Amino acid sequence: MKKLFIATLLGFLLFDLQAQNTFIPYNRDYYHLIDRFQIMYTSKDNLLQTTLKPIRRASLSNFLLNIEGEYEGMSELDKFNYEFLMNDNWYNTKSKFNDNPKSWWDLMYERKSDFYVYKTDDFVLRINPALTFSGGKGSDEDQVLYTNTRGAEIQGEIDGKVGFYSMLSTTQARFPMYVHDFIRTNQAFPNEGFWKDGEGNSRTWDFFHARGYLTFNLTKSINVQTGYDKHFMGNGMRSLMLSDFSSPMLFGKITTQLGPFRLTNLFAELTEDIEFAGQNPGDGKYPKKFLASHRIDVSILPNLEVGLFEAIVADSANINYFNPVIFYRSIEQQQGSPDNTLIGMDFKLNLKKQYQIYGQFIFDEFVISELRSGGSWRNKFGVQLGGKYLNAFNISNLDLQAEFNVARPYLYAYERPALSFSNYRNPLAHPMGANLKELALVGRYQPIPKLFVTGKLIRTQYGEDENGINYGGNVLSDTDNRVQNGDFEIGQGVATTNTYLELTGSYMLLHNVFLDWKNIYRKKDSEIDARSASSFMTMLSLRWNLSQREHEF
Repeated sequence: MKKLFIATLLGFLLFDLQAQNTFIPYNRDYYHLIDRFQIMYTSKDNLLQTTLKPIRRASLSNFLLNIEGEYEGMSELDKFNYEFLMNDNWYNTKSKFNDNPKSWWDLMYERKSDFYVYKTDDFVLRINPALTFSGGKGSDEDQVLYTNTRGAEIQGEIDGKVGFYSMLSTTQARFPMYVHDFIRTNQAFPNEGFWKDGEGNSRTWDFFHARGYLTFNLTKSINVQTGYDKHFMGNGMRSLMLSDFSSPMLFGKITTQLGPFRLTNLFAELTEDIEFAGQNPGDGKYPKKFLASHRIDVSILPNLEVGLFEAIVADSANINYFNPVIFYRSIEQQQGSPDNTLIGMDFKLNLKKQYQIYGQFIFDEFVISELRSGGSWRNKFGVQLGGKYLNAFNISNLDLQAEFNVARPYLYAYERPALSFSNYRNPLAHPMGANLKELALVGRYQPIPKLFVTGKLIRTQYGEDENGINYGGNVLSDTDNRVQNGDFEIGQGVATTNTYLELTGSYMLLHNVFLDWKNIYRKKDSEIDARSASSFMTMLSLRWNLSQREHEF
């Protein structure tokens, strides 16, 4: 598959490629600002499709430039956010807000948004530190919790035709006990791939994180991106289709934009399973599997976007799945149905420049007759429905969100666990797998330009396995080892309720430099008393050009 990516890339580079640039790394707080402007200012002549993330900087820049006439009518808070986004994407917006009279020795921070910039007529290079230093304490901890991340983010363009991006970091951390237990129990590291743990009882973790890609426009309407990175599909806090919970993946992506129609083909190599040496992944060649997916987004109306999605997980790259316009399920069926197939749809509806309703529906198998007669294991589907309310109760920049998620047992799992919808032993969609129902409430408030306050309540009811019996929550479990064929219900198994409460305040000291104060209360109630636990933690962090590390499970 790597040879295929390289050959494809070299072949495309032989063409007279068009000007292009990089993508905006997925950061939930950053994309919330994009959502605000997209809900308030989308029009027929100024569309911004944001369901598949990350999005191109050029797309956001064009959208921002087209609403420049609205600037004087914005609140002081939205003016600040508008200037922040314009500055962060200055290469396309030519932001007038980004000059910095307080540069460091006329060399660094000549622009407010970048530590160092080198720019000529045919080359632009942006270099920024990527740092997080945090410390805190948990109620059930006898050791200090901390995160120590150091790295760098590098991006730019060559000849106005080829864009490149690289982010490298190394981290040592001691996480709360529930995160530690997740890693030990699942032998998987949230958001990451390979890791090492500390010696003895230090309970520290050490891992290296790398992402990078090349991107260019093959034609005016076709963009090509190939590299190693993450993706997120949806408009909610969770995604039932593709989230950023697992590690980055080797991928190739082709995006074709034709007016209100956008077709995205994503091909990726995933890690199937890991050989463990003690508590760490061992050395050796890890088995791989192949993901092929495509989705089409259509802006039926300026305020209504609908998407159709299909994905195949196979043992290896199959030439049939590289057809960008065919229905994968029909091809998979013609080969004897050896692979794992998922199909879904989503929508996003903006109303009155203040509201957004969104949702997803995804299924593996869906038998109407058996759905009516009762809970057959074959009805494997998930549903998401959510809403956003901007400037709630006429309070400027108070934004509320409510989201409900349901995932039936055995969704994402397969008769051969190797082909489950997973990567590096982590789910590719919901972090808690399936066999669950969940309510998430989020409130965001920006009382002054540089201060952002976020509150979250996530309540998840799910069923855990017991004594090796597969009740349908673990995506890595063999579906042939299911507990029964019928009379299934969501939450079967060991009934468990997880309550997650979070309150975070973030103050922007400089552009993309934040001081965070995060407080988390987590309570797990289980039918088995030994599995129940509750804890409270508080953390203080200094964060520079990195998103917050979330453990919302």
